[in-house]
Amino acid sequence: MSAVTLLTGAQVLRLDEAGVEVRAVVDPAAPVFDGHYPAFPILPGVFTLDTVHQAVLRHADEQQGVVPVLEEVRSMRFFSPVFPGDVLSVDCVITCADGVRDVRARCGTDRDKTATLRLRYRDPA
Repeated sequence: MSAVTLLTGAQVLRLDEAGVEVRAVVDPAAPVFDGHYPAFPILPGVFTLDTVHQAVLRHADEQQGVVPVLEEVRSMRFFSPVFPGDVLSVDCVITCADGVRDVRARCGTDRDKTATLRLRYRDPA
């Protein structure tokens, strides 16, 4: 089984020491929508988590040339749905100290805030 890629062509709006901001169109033709509430398709929350994760990996690679490991999902709260065709924006504030990256992410669409996440990563030894 191959991985589902919904956010191909994600656009980086900002990438600096403080964090990263990306946005991408959620592909309405992605097969995940076939089985996730067929009469009312919404993006499964795990894809929001993956979008944040990919942004953090890109930030770590650009800033320090490392691939950190997701160590902990400290919190993940969902506020409103993401629909097929929406533009999902992810803004991550990243604090690095002693090989640990604390991430606070805010996700949203043009309509509303959709989720907040707090993640912890550890740089490889």
